Amino acid sequence: MDTPSLPDLSPLQRRKRTAILDGAKTVFLSQGFGLATMDDVAAAAGVGKQTVYRHFKSKEALFVGLVSAMCAQVGGFLASAQNEQSDGSPEVALRELGWVLAQALIAPDNLRLYRAIVAEAERLPELGQVFYENGAKVVRAFAAKILRKRFDESTAALRAATFVQLVLGDAYLELSIGYTVPDVETRFALQIDEAVAAALR
Repeated sequence: MDTPSLPDLSPLQRRKRTAILDGAKTVFLSQGFGLATMDDVAAAAGVGKQTVYRHFKSKEALFVGLVSAMCAQVGGFLASAQNEQSDGSPEVALRELGWVLAQALIAPDNLRLYRAIVAEAERLPELGQVFYENGAKVVRAFAAKILRKRFDESTAALRAATFVQLVLGDAYLELSIGYTVPDVETRFALQIDEAVAAALR
């Protein structure tokens, strides 16, 4: 991705980069990648278009940067939740991870981001790679760490992948394609129960 490395940015540049990403989030998630323009992003960010291009060399690079930033935000949320988990039981830890993951991914902005990624992933292969490396892979690593309390490393990794898929289940698929899911909390509760049971079986 054509962006300056963060340690090299001054405090003012960091603030501008944050404003650009906030503007990109507003524009891309409301208009979609195809209709969004760098002018729109600059206006939403309150900076000049050249400032946007100094941080992100193209609209594609900006979208990849947004995906990376939003994945990092969800990853930080999951890490905080895991650090606050006082019970050492794998069952309790997995259940907590399942709920935090479900709540994070069905947030409206994250659903919109997922739809935009799916729409552009074939044309922008880097996008799918960034989403996987900073999203799905990170979540599976959290689950695998919990499962290593009970299983060897390879078994924990395999069960972690299954756990994540079962947590999201059909309810997430339906929400991601815009289908109205009645009683979402109950649906996810059932899926999380099944995911925990399957992971620890």
